[in-house]
Amino acid sequence: MRTYKLYLIRHGFTQANMDGRYIGTTDLDLCEEGAASLFSLQKEYEYPGVGRVYSSPLKRCLETARLLYPEITPIAVEELREYHFGEFENKTAEELLDNASYREWLENAQDVVPEGAEEMGQFRERVVQGFDRVIRDMMRARVTEAAVITHAGVISWFLSKCGLPKRPDHGWQVDAGKGYTVLVNASLWGNNQLAEVFTPLPYGCDQESVMLDYQHPLPEELLDFEDEELA
Repeated sequence: MRTYKLYLIRHGFTQANMDGRYIGTTDLDLCEEGAASLFSLQKEYEYPGVGRVYSSPLKRCLETARLLYPEITPIAVEELREYHFGEFENKTAEELLDNASYREWLENAQDVVPEGAEEMGQFRERVVQGFDRVIRDMMRARVTEAAVITHAGVISWFLSKCGLPKRPDHGWQVDAGKGYTVLVNASLWGNNQLAEVFTPLPYGCDQESVMLDYQHPLPEELLDFEDEELA
């Protein structure tokens, strides 16, 4: 059965990232330090070769895609943009400390929606829809390896929801320019929207193995789904 590899990579830093600001849909360029860090990672380690590059439509992701894969035009996927923080957008925690809504949100981010922000359930649903769109496009085109350049929140939620081994979203932290390899086959994805998480990226980076707590083999009944049924 054909398998597909997704290389999930977080974008490089913007100045707002370095300042500790909440930036979701705020559309910022990479800062000079962010671009330099990506070049350093690319020089010291190895990013895998791919047939396609998918990206969040925000500039920091598209710029990262072009820096890491200059020979491939990235395909923007709207559903892979970051969470919209509403009234907290482009502000630091220090600036929000006196905001009662912010303190309430910190205590219960799952249920509290900041003014003007995206409802968390809608964010999570569209993220999975975005990855489903990517995977189906790869299957139709018979592209077996692709990079997905997106945001920390998008990656951590997708892996917590769909990744094996199972971990909560805070267990999938990812730094700028880094990420994870995800192995997809039609049976796991088509029946259960699950994918296996393997090597951290870029190759050679000194990161904790993601496979340490992966103890259970996949049931054989999950492996009987044909690629054509996802086309």
